[in-house]
Amino acid sequence: MSARVGVVGGGILGTVLALRLAQAGAEVTVLERAPSPGGLAGSMDFGGHRIDRFYHAITPADRHLIGLAAELGLAGELRFSTVGAGFFVDGKLHPFDGPRDLLRFRPLSPLGRARLAWFFALCQLRQSYDGLDEVPLEWWLRRHCGSEVTDRIWRPLLDSRFDGRHTELPATYMWARTRRMSGARRGASRREQLGHLRGGHERLIAAAAERAAEQGADFRLGAAVEELAMKDGQVEGVRVGGQTVPFDLTIATLQPPALRFLLPARLEGLLGAYPDRHLGLVCAVLKVRRSLVPFYVVNICEPTPITTVVETSHVVGTEHTAGLRLVYLPHYCAPDSPEQDEDDDSILTRFEGMLARISPAYRPEDVVDRTVQRARVAEPVHALGAHPRVAPVWPGVPGLALASASQVYPHLLNGDSVVHFAETVAAQAISRLGLGAVPPGRTSPGC
Repeated sequence: MSARVGVVGGGILGTVLALRLAQAGAEVTVLERAPSPGGLAGSMDFGGHRIDRFYHAITPADRHLIGLAAELGLAGELRFSTVGAGFFVDGKLHPFDGPRDLLRFRPLSPLGRARLAWFFALCQLRQSYDGLDEVPLEWWLRRHCGSEVTDRIWRPLLDSRFDGRHTELPATYMWARTRRMSGARRGASRREQLGHLRGGHERLIAAAAERAAEQGADFRLGAAVEELAMKDGQVEGVRVGGQTVPFDLTIATLQPPALRFLLPARLEGLLGAYPDRHLGLVCAVLKVRRSLVPFYVVNICEPTPITTVVETSHVVGTEHTAGLRLVYLPHYCAPDSPEQDEDDDSILTRFEGMLARISPAYRPEDVVDRTVQRARVAEPVHALGAHPRVAPVWPGVPGLALASASQVYPHLLNGDSVVHFAETVAAQAISRLGLGAVPPGRTSPGC
């Protein structure tokens, strides 16, 4: 009899886990509370158009996600576009797309520009983050960029991205971010290229789920897991609808705030290995008649109710929205922030008010549709000096593995890093369960 594996959560992490385990011969069951898989990577109906709930982009260096898409027959559905980025500083938009724009970046003095260029080069030359997770981020920025760059650029960006609290961040955050975005720059001009999969990340998840089902995996949607089922200190499965569903191995992919409700009292101590702080997300999404900014993303370096402006149509196109363009206005905030419960009209008034300051092209009458999407838990904040740095996948409880987005570190949380993490955990589980060889071309055991 093959090993029975239960995967709690049907987001991209849980779905890729299910695929790899099913390919290795496990009897896999995915239990997802929602009526459809996807989680934060899912899509929604927006006035008759299917779009991403939250914005996502792929860089040419995202080899794990791109490799999975190719394996699932979706390589021809990947589209890449040359895009630009901008900065909004002192009430003005400034292009920031490659070395030429850096040399002409007026918000900084010539010395400030030189120090910023040096910092970008330093991040590329440094291949390892060893030691950086013990270094305060702001101290590191001031050391290499100087006070002008830190105060004019980095501090405002960090304040809006981390809800006014960034002093606890280690230097790994900026190192990882800079290196990821360097993977988006191609060609002699070093202009940024970003891509998408037609149909969004949801299409990748659906294809992975379909392939896993062909291998025998069972996806149970609308299945709310109540708790882990335990006997004699071992996890024997989960309880759903008051009934025990038995598994030889249960892999929970829930982030700590949700995992807390799954763990019995005797296992609550496992939560101590996770980050204490998580960020949620409140995001206004607009469907508009014309382009509002000439860039994919606008970084805002002054007080703002939104973290950034992301006009995803520069990457995803407008074929799926009948020529209309999509603009996302995210605000990262605490799970218990007032914005999480603020009425939509109030959110839209404030967020669009900031958009009007940034974009001279903004006209309320050009907004065809608008919505507000919320996620109380979007990502962890890995604090300076935290030990352990990452919670263990194998916590020492027989029959249990814990694998969530909170354990993706030091890489930024995105589709590629989640796919990589899922395949690493799957390889470890395959080895532990004695299921045989890791599927060809996938990550070998060990993290």
